[in-house]
Amino acid sequence: MNDNNLAFPQLAQWICDYCKSHNEPFIKDSGKMVAYCFELDQLLPEKYGWLFSDVESFKKKIENIKKTPKEINKAFWLDQARNIEAYSTMTFWRGIELLKPAIRCLNIHEVITPAVLVRSLLELSCVFLTNANYFDDIFSQLEFPDNKIVIVPEFEEKIVKMIWGTRVGDPCDYLKQTNVLTYIQKLSKSPKAKGLLETYEYLCDVAHPNFIGNMRFWSHVEEVLSDGSQRRVISKFANKECTHEIIDKILWAMGWSSAVLRNGHEITKNAIHQLLTKLKEGK
Repeated sequence: MNDNNLAFPQLAQWICDYCKSHNEPFIKDSGKMVAYCFELDQLLPEKYGWLFSDVESFKKKIENIKKTPKEINKAFWLDQARNIEAYSTMTFWRGIELLKPAIRCLNIHEVITPAVLVRSLLELSCVFLTNANYFDDIFSQLEFPDNKIVIVPEFEEKIVKMIWGTRVGDPCDYLKQTNVLTYIQKLSKSPKAKGLLETYEYLCDVAHPNFIGNMRFWSHVEEVLSDGSQRRVISKFANKECTHEIIDKILWAMGWSSAVLRNGHEITKNAIHQLLTKLKEGK
């Protein structure tokens, strides 16, 4: 356990009080879901040893084993398991690195920064859950007969894209990352993700130089002049209905993403265990 993880930020008392009487489950229980995520963060090591093989080193590895289908399957899929475990670790750490400053900023009544952070956290957690479910699905179907080399090209391409995918510049097709909205729209069809797309789109509007992000600073109308014009007060920490709505979206995204981050990590861990068991038993 990493000592640095002991200092994870707690939700401020005003946030706990705000959530306590809320009628939206993901907001009401957001503190519990954040704690659920941090429990795993405390258990994971600070460093992870990723045994990585590029194409050339993998070819050499194959040359040094008995070239039976069973041994080739074991070498290939064990290498993939290492890549998946590294991907899962990096993704979880990345989520934690977004979650902690979001909490710290919200604790001191900032809302723009945590809104931007949890928007990114929603994107990450949606992709992670989709990929974790993919691992679980494909490993439950895989079989390893002794006389057959089992290679799934689509799977290898997905792993490459998960770790090295990008939308910067003009990447080749197998590296061009899928638009994150594709994952969000797909997951939002699930009853367990009701409110996902609406929350994400709202947070996007806060993150962009749009209306909702501006309205956050509108405090009150101080005076209405004789010609009907208004003297409006804008305040750095305005606490009006719009601010509360942004806070609701932040807490929803924070709670949902925290639960998904931990669940995604554990689904992936169980999928890898299933794969390794099948390799060992030759099933």
